Amino acid sequence: MECGKSMNIKMLLPEPVKQVIRPIYCKIKGTSQKIELDPRWIAVQKKLAESKKIIDLGCGNNPVQGTAVGVDLYVEPKERSLGTGLTIDIQKLKEKGVTFVNARIDAALPFDDKEFDFAYSHHAFEHLEDPAIACKEMMRIAKSGVIITPSILAELIFGRLYHRWLVMDRDSSIFFFKKRPFEDRPFGKHPEWDENKKRWVVEKDTNPFDILLNDSGWYRGKERLPRLTNLLRKYWYAHSPLIEVIFNWEESFEYEVYE
Repeated sequence: MECGKSMNIKMLLPEPVKQVIRPIYCKIKGTSQKIELDPRWIAVQKKLAESKKIIDLGCGNNPVQGTAVGVDLYVEPKERSLGTGLTIDIQKLKEKGVTFVNARIDAALPFDDKEFDFAYSHHAFEHLEDPAIACKEMMRIAKSGVIITPSILAELIFGRLYHRWLVMDRDSSIFFFKKRPFEDRPFGKHPEWDENKKRWVVEKDTNPFDILLNDSGWYRGKERLPRLTNLLRKYWYAHSPLIEVIFNWEESFEYEVYE
């Protein structure tokens, strides 16, 4: 896998820009472009390739490859890419063969029971007001699927203001814990975009873990802790369970929500 291939996770730059800078960024920062992917992530890719009808729940402007239907509450990037992402281009999705549905995924969805072979949801469930309903609906409309969210570690060190839940999984169960005030960005706020300067700005209270990871190469200052930086990037781009919950399920699953 190319280093930075998973930059759609909390990304700070549009994907077309990342495709240009990724090889340069990896070379400069000393991050190998060959990373051993987590087996759970590989299983997701295999399932996507095998499935005939896929729904992407929380699709944003870039539904996963093979998507037939994409669902998202926000057409504008209110809760995507720190609010700086792309607006969903519904016409362009239609041209790609994707039917877009502007709706909540934690409410009754307008689809038949088991209509889809696979339900894919990438970094959406941590945003939801009611993940229990989303789990029920996901199981109702699909034969199998995956829920991908930040791990608890990743949420604590990279969390966003609009993320409501800490998520973990064990075997065939997934657990949602409502974030408490002290769990909301304890290491500082995320980088701020300066529209006048057209760049991300580092301030005194900017999260040092965002600086250390430096996803997309947005930070142009001196690299202070290269060993820690390389470890963070290794786990980040490999979709390691240290960084990401990848909850694959078949037929049904158990869930629990803790307010």
